[in-house]
Amino acid sequence: MKKIIGIIIAALVVGGMVLLLVGNRKKAQEQTSSVAAAGSTEVVTTYRVSRELCDRSFSSNGVAAANSELNFVSEVSGRVVAIYVDKGSRVAKGTPVLKIDSELLEADYKATLASYESLKKDEERFTRSYEAGGVTSQQLDNIRTQLVAAESRLTVSKWKLDNAVVKAPIAGTINNRLVEVGALIAPNVPLFEIVDGSRIKVICNVPESKVRLITNGQKVVATSGDAAGKVFTGTVKSIGVKTDRGLNYPVEVQLDRNPDLHVGMYLKVNFETTQEQTGILIPRKAVVGSVLAANVYVAKDGKAQRREVTLGEMYGDKIEIVSGLEDGDEIILAGLMNISDGTSINVVKAE
Repeated sequence: MKKIIGIIIAALVVGGMVLLLVGNRKKAQEQTSSVAAAGSTEVVTTYRVSRELCDRSFSSNGVAAANSELNFVSEVSGRVVAIYVDKGSRVAKGTPVLKIDSELLEADYKATLASYESLKKDEERFTRSYEAGGVTSQQLDNIRTQLVAAESRLTVSKWKLDNAVVKAPIAGTINNRLVEVGALIAPNVPLFEIVDGSRIKVICNVPESKVRLITNGQKVVATSGDAAGKVFTGTVKSIGVKTDRGLNYPVEVQLDRNPDLHVGMYLKVNFETTQEQTGILIPRKAVVGSVLAANVYVAKDGKAQRREVTLGEMYGDKIEIVSGLEDGDEIILAGLMNISDGTSINVVKAE
């Protein structure tokens, strides 16, 4: 009896296994058929393109600089006998800052002045004699030529004497003194560094894609981490017409006077656009390829169509499409790894 029961149990187990295998085979066939049926299309998610408002405002960094600064020099050579200013001295244009020993210059000026005055009297006497027939026209011309030469020498001598006292060429603050009393100086040797900090400017390097948004006279605002909470105002003074090595244009901004503004401050200049502009913005993840060879896939008539596009500016997680797409186009957003130009698609979700 026990033997018969064991045979029955074994038969039931074998029958169950057979039924399980048949069921698994049927399920596998159904899955294979489903995969085969879906293999002809790719499941994708799409995004419908529309024009949106674009905030084209941007910022650029720069360092505050004096409106004018220079290392000025002496026009004549000589030994320094007096210095009237030092570092930090405020000077107006034309303020005496240094004196050169002028003894020889004064002697030369007196000699040239005496020679000139003597020739001037000779020219007057020769003129009267010529009118009376006492001298020839050639003699008169010779004395007049000598007078012109003497006048030229007198002008040069007086100019050297006047420049023995060196004067500030611009108003500003003496930032550095490069000479000492007793030093022998020569023309074109720097004497002082003077900085005019009454007006401050900042030069920003702006890329070509942005510089077209700027106009001369445009109002801007600037901020600095050194002056937290402070906002400085200014005006675009000039826009460069030639790029630097980084393909950026120099844009000079003249800042308005502000007691908290100092030369050397690192500033962030904000260029804001007042007019509203629209553009086609799409999610950045929809773009395939490189910046110079960008593409998107457009869903049309159940197929994926590759479309070349030109990229513009980025706005957060979106990027502007300058050309290649039109308002209303439906682009593929997800599923890009499995498609190519002409692939049949099945849109399961549209955003």
